[in-house]
Amino acid sequence: MLVFNVIVLKSEVMFPYFDKPDQPMFQEKVSPKEINVLYFNKPEWVHESVFNNCEYPCKMISGSKLDSANFVVFHGPRIGKTKPPNKLRGQVWIMHGMESPHHYNNDLTEWSNLFNWTFTYRRDSDVLSLYSGFQFHRNNTTTNIRKQWKAKDRNTAWMVSNCHTPSKRMQYMKSLKSSTDIHVYGGCGHYRCARSNENNCMELLQKHYRYYLAFENSLCVDYITEKAFKTYTASPSTVSVVRGGSNYSLFLPPGSYLDAKDFENGHALGEAMKRSFDNASDFFSWTKYYTINPNVMSTWCSLCKHIHHSENYKRIYSNIKFWLKDLPRSGCKTPK
Repeated sequence: MLVFNVIVLKSEVMFPYFDKPDQPMFQEKVSPKEINVLYFNKPEWVHESVFNNCEYPCKMISGSKLDSANFVVFHGPRIGKTKPPNKLRGQVWIMHGMESPHHYNNDLTEWSNLFNWTFTYRRDSDVLSLYSGFQFHRNNTTTNIRKQWKAKDRNTAWMVSNCHTPSKRMQYMKSLKSSTDIHVYGGCGHYRCARSNENNCMELLQKHYRYYLAFENSLCVDYITEKAFKTYTASPSTVSVVRGGSNYSLFLPPGSYLDAKDFENGHALGEAMKRSFDNASDFFSWTKYYTINPNVMSTWCSLCKHIHHSENYKRIYSNIKFWLKDLPRSGCKTPK
């Protein structure tokens, strides 16, 4: 006959990690407090609602009263050539910018040892800010998009108004034009499409054009603007032809675009575009698995989360000018 000895343990022994075992095991979650974020020189395209619906609560305020917030955002490209204001003890200063270094009014020499974080398009920023992105979404629209491509009656469109840029994109376009037909809309061309009626411009792409030139104004590391994402959003049956200083494979679906850097010159790129007329199926494979991500405001939510965990991200830029220009190697290239 087997005899079992039953030992009753006290709750303190069974649950040594409870100070008071008779208390409930679950506690109510405490919501984080809303944090004010001051945008010192806020541009008109940044809305005060950017933090709405974020997981962590932040409130955007604007003005020049530095004592109104512990976190202060400066728009880098619009920093004037005056000396920086006095930084209050304990404040976190954030440099925000979506333009290339060529478009900064100030080279930021006098802003050393002031900025704690960067919030830009550069992948080495403390918080990354992109114009758009992609999300996984399986669908079956590829066949229809290929039919739309085949039905188009014009080759290439480009909508541009800034004709003189560091990237010398107008000169490159002339080389490209020697081997393919291009309709240039806007202030730099002979075709018209009012910027005030963006939908009408995109309808032209959808109905007529196989390619769209997404040429950046600067050839700088990671610099990719809304131009590269435009066709994916408004005209998936139009293929982007990109030219910039970024590694586009990090941002766009593979095989969905043509990159000028893969060709010896503009003439060679144009010849490749003509060869693609009969076999364009690979350009649209991305539509089986991806759609454009419309939630561009999520980058501001990432900043807000960063702010709520600021104790984990303590740093300061001893030379923000060197970081911005990626010196001494230089983050921007001048085309030959």
